[in-house]
Amino acid sequence: MIDQDKFTLYHGRSQEETEACKEYVKKWWRKETVLRMEIADQICENQFIFNLPWDMEQTTEIVDFGKTIDWSYMPGNDVEFIYQMNRHRYWICLGQAYAMTGREIYAETFVSQMMSWIKENAITEQTREKTWRTIEAGIRGENWIKAMGYMIKSPCITDEVLEAFTEAMLLHGQYLADHKRSFSTKSNWGVIESSGLFAIGKMLEGCTVGSAMQRGREYAQLALERLERQLNTQVMDDGVHWEQSPMYHNEVLRCCLEVLRIAEAYDTEVPSEIINLTKSMAYANRYWQKPDGTQPVGGDSDCTDIRDILAASAYLFHDPLLKSGAFERFDFESVWDYGYEAALAYESLAVKEPTETLIWLKESGNWYLRSGWGARADYLHVRSGGLGGGHGHFDKLHIDLVVSGEDCLIDPGRYTYVDGAERYRLKSAAAHNSVTVDGQEYTHCLDPWGVAGLPMAVNGGCKKKGDYTYIRCGHTGYMERGVLVNRQIVAIGTKAYMICDEFCSAGDHAYSQHFHMAPECSVSVEAGENDRASSVLIEGKAFYAKMTPLSEDVSVKTEMFPISRHYNQLEQAQAVEVCRIPAKRELNREPIETASMNNEPMNNESMNAGSISSVPMESNAMKSASAKTESIITVIFCAEKDGSIEMHNNKSGMEECKAALVPVISQTQGRTLTRQEAEGVLLSCQGKYYLVVVAHVEAGADCEYIGAMNHYGLGRVMVTELSAEELDQNASPGQEQGLTVLGW
Repeated sequence: MIDQDKFTLYHGRSQEETEACKEYVKKWWRKETVLRMEIADQICENQFIFNLPWDMEQTTEIVDFGKTIDWSYMPGNDVEFIYQMNRHRYWICLGQAYAMTGREIYAETFVSQMMSWIKENAITEQTREKTWRTIEAGIRGENWIKAMGYMIKSPCITDEVLEAFTEAMLLHGQYLADHKRSFSTKSNWGVIESSGLFAIGKMLEGCTVGSAMQRGREYAQLALERLERQLNTQVMDDGVHWEQSPMYHNEVLRCCLEVLRIAEAYDTEVPSEIINLTKSMAYANRYWQKPDGTQPVGGDSDCTDIRDILAASAYLFHDPLLKSGAFERFDFESVWDYGYEAALAYESLAVKEPTETLIWLKESGNWYLRSGWGARADYLHVRSGGLGGGHGHFDKLHIDLVVSGEDCLIDPGRYTYVDGAERYRLKSAAAHNSVTVDGQEYTHCLDPWGVAGLPMAVNGGCKKKGDYTYIRCGHTGYMERGVLVNRQIVAIGTKAYMICDEFCSAGDHAYSQHFHMAPECSVSVEAGENDRASSVLIEGKAFYAKMTPLSEDVSVKTEMFPISRHYNQLEQAQAVEVCRIPAKRELNREPIETASMNNEPMNNESMNAGSISSVPMESNAMKSASAKTESIITVIFCAEKDGSIEMHNNKSGMEECKAALVPVISQTQGRTLTRQEAEGVLLSCQGKYYLVVVAHVEAGADCEYIGAMNHYGLGRVMVTELSAEELDQNASPGQEQGLTVLGW
C-alpha cells in the first residue's frame, strides 16, 4: 500500500499551496474554473460530457447514467465514447473542485466511481478491446495519480481505498510492462503507454516499500527505455511527429512534458535524447502555431489552443522563444501541475519571438509564411508531406490562409472516426485546399483508417528574397492517370499570392482547384464576360480577400461544404471549385463530385466509373504522345479592414487589386511562347505593380532567356516590381531589365 505522507510529498499539496493555487485560478482563469466546477458537479450526478480542451474525442451531449454507471456503454455508433469514458480525465476535475471547495462530495464520488470501475473491469478478451485498451491504461496511470493527489488528505481516502488504488496501479503497471508489440514503437499509443507506465513506476518506487517499490523502479526504467526508442522512431528531424496530425503530435508532446515534470519531482535523470526530442517537438509547435494561438487543423486534429502546452514547454526548458507563443501567465492546469512558485517563476521568464517569417519543416513537408508573430498577423501554411498513417488525410498541396489573424482558407477537420460518408469525405483531397484530376481522388479509403495507394510528395522547396517568397511542391498521386501534379506559390509580402498548379500529361484531363472558406466568411462571385466568374470576393470580420482565376478556359462553382473544428461538431461553410476542362468537353455540367463522397469506401471500380466528371484512364497511345503542361493560375489578394478599402455590397470592393495574364517572350528568338511553355501574370495591388513569370519547361534552346514587358531572365519562376510607366505596352521599350529569380 502507498505511504500517504510520501504520496502527499510527491503528488499532493500543502494547505498553503492549495490556497495560493485556488486564488490564482480564480483571479486569472475564471471561465476555466467555472468549467471544471460544472464538470465536477455533473460527475457527482453520474452525468458525463467530454468538453475539456484536450479531450481527444469531444462530445456535445450529456449522457446521464442515473444511479449506476455502465463503463462499457456506447451511445449511438461511436465507440470513442467508451474510450473517452474510461480515461477518467474528469476525476482530475473532481480533485480540483475538492481543492477549491473542500466539499467531501467530490472525494466521495471519486472513491465510489474508482471502486466501481475496479470491481467491474477485470482484464478479459472483451475488455481488452474497450475499457482495457493499452492507450487508456496509460492515460489512466497519469489521471488516477493526479486525481488522488488532490484528495489524498480526505477522510474518504481510507486504508481500504489506498490498498485498492495501489493494487490497481500495480495491475496497470504490469499490464503495460507486459505489452510488447511493434505497433507501440511507431504509434502515439506507445508514447502514451510509456508515459503512464513511468508515472505509475515512479509513484510506486517513491511511495511504497518492498516488492511494490522494486516493481515500480523496474517499470520506470522500462518506460524510459521504451520512450527513448519510440521518440527516436516517431519524431522527424524537423520536430514533427510522423503521424502528421498536430492533435496527436501534441498528445505525444504533452506526455513527454509530463514525464519530464515527474522526473523533476523525483529528481530522476532522463536520457538526453528524450529531452532533446521533446524540445524539438515544442519548437515545431511554436513554428506552426496560428496567430490565434491554435494548432493547424491538419489530419485528425481539432482547432485547439496550444498556448497551455507551450507554457509548460517554456517553463521546463526555460525558453523565451517558446514563451512567445504561450500564455502570459500559467494556464489553469499548469498552475495545479507545477505549483504557485513555478507560476511566479514563469511570469518572470523573458519573451523572445522567432526572427524568421518563412519556416520550412522539411522532413514533414510543411511551410509557414507569416507577416509576424502577433495575434493580427497574416499566415500561410502549405502542406505536402507524407500521409502519416491512419490519422493522415489526403492533403498534399493543401494551404491554410489566415489574414490579419482571422481564418480565410481552412482545413475542414475530422468530425468523426465512425465508418461512413462523413469520415471519407473529410479525408478526401477535394475536402482540402488542393487539386483533383478528372474529379477523382489521388488515393482512397479502405476503411476509416486504411488507404489504398501511397503516392509520394515530390519537388519540395522554397526561397525568400526580400518581399518575395516562393514555395513549390508536388505529388505522384495521379501518375496512374498519366498526370504529374506540381503547385507553385509566389507570395508578394503576405497580401498577394499567385497559386500556379501545373499538370504535366500527354492526354486530355479535367483539372480542379478546391478552396474551403472559414464559416465566418461571406462569399460572393463576381460575374465576368459570358456569365463566367471573374473573381470570388471573401469578407471576414477583419479582412477582405479577392480570388481571381486567370486561365481563360476555367469555370467557378460554389457549394456548401461541411466543416468540423472539433470532434462531433459539424457546420457548413462556402467552398469554391475552379475547374479547367478540355475544350472538347461540355463545360456546363453539374458540380464535380468525387467518388469518396459515397457512403462506402472508394474502390478501383468507383474511382474509374460512375462519376459524371470521370475521365477514362489514358491509353498507351495517349501516354506515348508528347507530354504538355496545362495549368490553373489563381491569384488571391488580401487586405485588412482598416478603412483604406471599402466593399460595396460585398461585390465591387478591392477594385484596385487586379490580375491578368500577359504574353511571355523569348527575347533571343523574338518568339511569343505558348501557354504550355510559359505564362506571365501582371498584378496590381495597393498602388504597386508586379510581374511574375512562370516557365513550364526547362530553360534552354529558345526558352532560355524569357520574360515580358521588357524584363527578362533565365529562371523558371521570376518576379519584379514595375513602374506605372512600364504598364503601357505601346510605350517605348526603353532599356532591357532583369527579373528576380525565385526558382531555377
